[in-house]
Amino acid sequence: MGQGYTERSGREFGKIAKEYDKGRSSENVELWAAETKRLAGLSEGSYILDLGCGTGLYTVGLMEETGATMCSFDPVPGMLGQARLKSRDVHWFNAMGEWMPLRPGVQDCVFSSQVWHHIEDKQGTADECGRVLKAGGHAVIRTISHEQLHEKVVFKYFPEIKANQLSVYPSNDDFRRYFGEAGFRETVFHAYSLERYQSVEEFVEIAEKRLWSMFRPISEEGLRRGVDALLRYGEESGGEPVRNDELITLVVASK
Repeated sequence: MGQGYTERSGREFGKIAKEYDKGRSSENVELWAAETKRLAGLSEGSYILDLGCGTGLYTVGLMEETGATMCSFDPVPGMLGQARLKSRDVHWFNAMGEWMPLRPGVQDCVFSSQVWHHIEDKQGTADECGRVLKAGGHAVIRTISHEQLHEKVVFKYFPEIKANQLSVYPSNDDFRRYFGEAGFRETVFHAYSLERYQSVEEFVEIAEKRLWSMFRPISEEGLRRGVDALLRYGEESGGEPVRNDELITLVVASK
């Protein structure tokens, strides 16, 4: 999920809120929560903000991993409605990254998962992260680097959307600039490649229902060609799953 969405984007996320988690069933939430805990030095006494929490998958994962006090926000009411069903122990609220209704210098960590490519005012959001974090706090961003985007298997089947994703995902240099201008002392990048397989049926459902935001700008013709290619692969392989590795970068900006 993201902040600074256009009205159209908000409507689109609202429409898929109840099925949103289907597109994330293969993500290793426990791993990313554990890595965030390690990299940001989090513990039971920490205060964590989940920026653009969506349906709360990572919020709950971080809370279970760390025992920390969690605040989580999202601009789309439908997504928050699904998130609230997951836990009553989280402080859920509706907000945008460019303006966080929080006191300054309180949070130990601002976490976000696959959010920053949706943010319109990225510098303003980085500035807000710096404002709400304590001295020595960390922003941990789960994203995909440009180098990793070039390796994504999804673009083998849906090449039409690759250029759009490269244009909306911030590069490593972009993140260095945002957080450098926001007064952070350093920004470090940790790249991961996790072997992952998805059934053809799951892949097709994700594409047809646009459960990944990257499928929103695709044409009907481009979508159909990709789905047909996936179905053809399924037939030719005898139903073998598609290898679709999870390529992720954790950006850690330290205040």
